[in-house]
Amino acid sequence: MAGGWDRERLVALDKAHLLHPHVKLADHEATGGAVIVEADGAVLRDADGKEYIDGLAGLWLANAGYSREEIARAAYEQMKTLSYATLFWGWSNPPAIELAARVAELTPAGLNHVYFTSGGSEANETSLKLARLYHYARGKPEKTAFIAFRRAYHGLTYGAMSATGLENLWQGYGELLPGFGRIDPPYGYRCAHGKDRCDASCADALEAEILRIGPEKVAAFIAEPVMGVGGVIVPPPGYYERVRAICDKYDVLWIADEVICGFGRLGTWFGVQHWNAVADLMSVAKGITSGYAPLGASILHDRVYEGLKAGGVTLTHGLTYSGHPVACAVGLKNLEIMEREGLVERSARLGRYLLEKLRTLDHPNIGEVRGVGLMAAVELVADRATRALPEPVTIGFDVQNRARAAGVIVRGLVPGNIVAMSPPLVVTEAQIHRMVEVVGDAVAAAFKAAEGA
Repeated sequence: MAGGWDRERLVALDKAHLLHPHVKLADHEATGGAVIVEADGAVLRDADGKEYIDGLAGLWLANAGYSREEIARAAYEQMKTLSYATLFWGWSNPPAIELAARVAELTPAGLNHVYFTSGGSEANETSLKLARLYHYARGKPEKTAFIAFRRAYHGLTYGAMSATGLENLWQGYGELLPGFGRIDPPYGYRCAHGKDRCDASCADALEAEILRIGPEKVAAFIAEPVMGVGGVIVPPPGYYERVRAICDKYDVLWIADEVICGFGRLGTWFGVQHWNAVADLMSVAKGITSGYAPLGASILHDRVYEGLKAGGVTLTHGLTYSGHPVACAVGLKNLEIMEREGLVERSARLGRYLLEKLRTLDHPNIGEVRGVGLMAAVELVADRATRALPEPVTIGFDVQNRARAAGVIVRGLVPGNIVAMSPPLVVTEAQIHRMVEVVGDAVAAAFKAAEGA
């Protein structure tokens, strides 16, 4: 029993009763997993007392770091005062009002209207529904189709999963919702258009898909400013400016999925701020509370709000925990800390340091290092010259497991040759140095083992 935790009992109960995402049920029942019991800053501790540098910030979200007493106190004080209040039928509560106003101050100009959800999948579900409702309110009910990137990740509720472009996540659930077209992302390292360098012209694929479906049928284009789960894919300069122009040309809304990118992850408050373009709808979650409470939001531009209002619609879309006062109080305190401590600027500075260190890894099977802010990835290849996929293509998962054994958490991304990092914005240079060192060693060991297999 390490640190007062009965690990054997916890693992036994976990295997018997708790279902886990993205793990084979039989494998987990046979082996169990690590039980995280404590965390501080950018470090996790398990029930055995082992420490890990959290190079993933949980699931891209622990932006302000773990175990902030200020945030815990804000939740406690709010629970004592008002533990729950609904937003249905015009009811409201102070933390929800204040947080909506604060978010509107931080977002790009015009994004002033906030619909709170419990997380990112719900935020994207809400944005997709509001896009259709907007066109309906304007007398264009036939505009119901959506366009999304191949490789995109937008969540795993049904509408969000249908927008998600990772086919392995569709298996076993039957038909997706109809009305989703797909285009290739601006993936410069593996350009679908055969170019040596990515440029904004690949946004023309969006126009082609709108014309294929029919502009009179397309409601919105949904995209992550920088793709996370799909490979940390960074669009070139000018890309979203071109997207904005195409959407305007065909009366198509642009939904920016900022669930991962938002609230400092990319060294700006929001990812789209790396481009001179403003979305019509913005989905956020994760960093809005740094994971201290479940919270997300769909943020509407004035033009979308005014279109809904002018159409006389009632928002019949409702969520029990929308605007939950405790979650919103946590969000307010989290944003206060982030601003006071300059964590967005810190993300930009330490993100440059992380990329600089990753680019010192001189291994022949590291094909590309890429990222923005504290969101980065290394892409593994069989040969740098040809960029051929490694054998096995899933070698990134071996890197992930070897790094974890060495006390660093990173993530292998499907199909398995990309290793992603997104540490808390409070991570130190020493922790980044250690993280990169471990990843380099893990890559070398994984390829050596593959050669000997």
